[in-house]
Amino acid sequence: MRTAIRQVLNVLRWPLGVFALAGLPSAVRQGAAAIHPLLHADFLPFWVGTALVLLFWFLRWQQARWARFITTIEHESLHALVGMITLIPVRELKVREDGSGHVLFEPPGHWLLYLAPYFIPLLLLIEVGLVKLIGAGPRIEMGLLGALLGLELLGHLRQLHPRQTDFRMAGRVFTVAFLPSAFLLAYAAALTAMTQGGLSAVPDVLWSWSVDTVSDLQRAGTWLVQQFD
Repeated sequence: MRTAIRQVLNVLRWPLGVFALAGLPSAVRQGAAAIHPLLHADFLPFWVGTALVLLFWFLRWQQARWARFITTIEHESLHALVGMITLIPVRELKVREDGSGHVLFEPPGHWLLYLAPYFIPLLLLIEVGLVKLIGAGPRIEMGLLGALLGLELLGHLRQLHPRQTDFRMAGRVFTVAFLPSAFLLAYAAALTAMTQGGLSAVPDVLWSWSVDTVSDLQRAGTWLVQQFD
């Protein structure tokens, strides 16, 4: 079964990479559509939470070990989680006090295992799913979600650099094609789930992006045909 999953992911790799590259304009629109409802005054605590985390990060927390420790835990946990979901045995997960860490798993891996931590906002999605169980007031909930958004963005941006071994393992060209759209869609899905009251909104965002991308490709094809008529 593990071999079959890896083979399916390998077959999907380049079709998905090309489709993600073609779908980048649609992913930008999905991101803008997800942010638009948050511009209402009711969501001011959300933006205050985001702004405070960004401010404190650049003033005080950037060099703090605990801040790097939290983002590294999420990063390595996503490697391990995707590995377990796709039936790849995880041999070791280690996060050190200085914020470094690694996951050892039984090779071979696959592109989703390597790239998942660079676009999935795991903490934000968990908080969206649990926020109603916390029982805090709506302003506190919005502030917490905004703070987590800031922390997620900082964690992802801190880890995005060309020397990442994961990018080499997934394939640098494929990473460049796939990751921008995946990043935008993951955050659009998380924000839409927040404003629409649950994780059930996530498939709707992906479906809307797929349909919109196909429409973009059809319009581009029609335009090309017209140029040669």
